[in-house]
Amino acid sequence: MQRRWLVIGGALLLVGFGLGWLVRGAWTDSKATPRWALAKLRSADPVQRSEATWALAAHPFPEAADQLAQLLLDKEDHIRLVAAVALSRMGEPAIAPVLQVVRNIAEQSARNPQQPFHFLPGQFFRQPREAAVFILTHIARSSDGAKTVAKLLESDNPTEVGVAQEALRNVGAAALPTVLPYLNSDRREVRFAALSVIGACGEAGIDPLRKFLLEGKRESQTLLDQETRQMAIYALGSTRSDKALPVLKEALKDPQLQTAAWQAIGNLRTDGAKKFLLEQAKQFIKEKRDPPPTMVTAMGAMQLPEIKPYLFRWLQSSNQRVQEAAALALGMLREREAVPQLMALVLSKDVGVAAAAASALGSIADERALPALYKALERVEKPAEFQIVISALGAIQSINERAALPAVEAFLKKPNLPSVISEQAKSVAEYLRQYGR
Repeated sequence: MQRRWLVIGGALLLVGFGLGWLVRGAWTDSKATPRWALAKLRSADPVQRSEATWALAAHPFPEAADQLAQLLLDKEDHIRLVAAVALSRMGEPAIAPVLQVVRNIAEQSARNPQQPFHFLPGQFFRQPREAAVFILTHIARSSDGAKTVAKLLESDNPTEVGVAQEALRNVGAAALPTVLPYLNSDRREVRFAALSVIGACGEAGIDPLRKFLLEGKRESQTLLDQETRQMAIYALGSTRSDKALPVLKEALKDPQLQTAAWQAIGNLRTDGAKKFLLEQAKQFIKEKRDPPPTMVTAMGAMQLPEIKPYLFRWLQSSNQRVQEAAALALGMLREREAVPQLMALVLSKDVGVAAAAASALGSIADERALPALYKALERVEKPAEFQIVISALGAIQSINERAALPAVEAFLKKPNLPSVISEQAKSVAEYLRQYGR
């Protein structure tokens, strides 16, 4: 959704620039234009605000940054759009005022969680954050602008970091040289934000990530170094390129990286990754060995229908973690044939298996599962089994049958329900009342 608005906004940006040049001809003194426009930005008349904003889009004027940033909250969405164009053309002076508006909105929402910031009317930049990402993306397309935006990754404000990270991801490979130095930051969140950007660079990010992993392997590692290497593996999975597969296969040999590597291979979603996973599954079946649980969930995440026979087999494994992974994978595939077996596993003594089976039944959303899920709610007596109850409640909501409402209401009458479970059960009951089939 965000990328779609950025594309639309980018097209309108070009239109805005063209119109800006036409509008500029209406004033003979270009130096006077910004002053004239600045005086009318606060007008109650939307026509005057619009004309003033168009003028400032044609003649970027840093002194107008604060007022233009406030127009990102204007009720007229075309004014918000042109204000964003003007700010993006202004460059670095626009960054601080724009981020201040976004921070203010985030703080207001945090102070009033019951009255979150509502979407603004119209089609464009219905939240100030969307406009901020658009503006910073445009600024970061130049090498100097990219450096300025990348510095925000070191901010102590999560909102600023998030906006900068998203903007740099939109820029893609052009931001790579600017972001790479942040992999050596002393702060965990800065490293992870940089890795997120590198992962969005596609094939261009693969070689830098490979070099980083090799260098990190040679050095003595702190816990942060180890975590960064694991996140680098996840970033390789985000590249969606088979060129990352050799690096990930090599990472499977490292016990510290194996879990992340299986998940990253699943995230690739490429033909090469699919072929490799199927080959591995057949090999484990042939050798009558249990596969790594993360390999099984990676197959489910990749939506491989060919893996279904193997998943049913692993669902009967004596290794409970493999059972758990197979249940989750069948849920990801929304495999209705698995419902009877998953219903039985909801009653498993192993909490992980039972909770995974309940979650899978919620993903499949088959009403046949409801009796087993009602039975799972009875496990509320044991704190160690609360996760099963929470998963069962979520599954009941996903199945969305109004016929389940009496069972949930009866459950709510149980004495001494833990607050976390009681609140979720109330939410499920209300949802079924309003939307249940």
